[in-house]
Amino acid sequence: MRKRVLIAGATGYLGRYVTKAFKEQGYFVKVLVRSRTSINNQGSFGSPRIEKYVDEIVIGDVTDKNVLKDICEDIDVVFSSVGITRQKGRQTFEDVDYQGNVNLLREAEKSLVNKFMYVNVFGAKECPSGMIQAKQKFVDTLSNSPISHIVVNPTGYYSDLTEVLKMAKKGTVFLFGDGNSQMNPIHGADLAEVCVASINREETVLNVGGPETYTYREIANHCFNVLGKKPRIISVPLWIMNIVLPMIKIVNKKQYDLLVFFYFMMTKTLVTDSYGNRKLESHFRKMVDSNFV
Repeated sequence: MRKRVLIAGATGYLGRYVTKAFKEQGYFVKVLVRSRTSINNQGSFGSPRIEKYVDEIVIGDVTDKNVLKDICEDIDVVFSSVGITRQKGRQTFEDVDYQGNVNLLREAEKSLVNKFMYVNVFGAKECPSGMIQAKQKFVDTLSNSPISHIVVNPTGYYSDLTEVLKMAKKGTVFLFGDGNSQMNPIHGADLAEVCVASINREETVLNVGGPETYTYREIANHCFNVLGKKPRIISVPLWIMNIVLPMIKIVNKKQYDLLVFFYFMMTKTLVTDSYGNRKLESHFRKMVDSNFV
């Protein structure tokens, strides 16, 4: 009898690759999505359409307990990459990234699911962004759950770094600090394969980086190289950011949370165990050739 997985966040960048990877490993794939049509469309940054990888669809939102009622019955594995990058309308990071995942966890506990896999962020405990703090708060709750679980912490996604490519296309890349902080980001497809292959691991935490380590200055240069442009990189001194960020927090809290997340990424060393083989420069070329930027 084949195993059954419930995927929450299936139409996100990572979730689409995870849906495909679980299906290719023989799982019965059940997805929780907010819109049925979303599975028929290509996802962000070239992530795949997933309709042919899905066996069962539940329409709804993790914040709605009525939708989630008994959703984990007969499910072996729950995978969640649920989260929002921007607070829209009335939904907050606390509502979705924390409470939404707690709602899902309680259903998994009730149904005695074998494993709960959650995707967080490498270095989350140190990041002051409200988005990341909400994710880490859920991890703390998951850690105290009786259910067998594993938290996957990627250093960063190639998709996130497409923002650097967009800046380069406009002519100038702005870096926080000197741009010499290092990271080894990973492609969503590589991370998805790691997630599926790690379901039966006994560890409760898995830190995941990509195949190559770069400084942000090197990443910026790769962007200009792919675009065939002369590099123009401006470093924003950290002391300026330390003045500006508190002001932005007062004026626009939603913008602050996203900005402080990228500030954290660009000024910390985010390097851990290497997985996968897809190259960052190849991702950038695909973004340019496919007119995603």
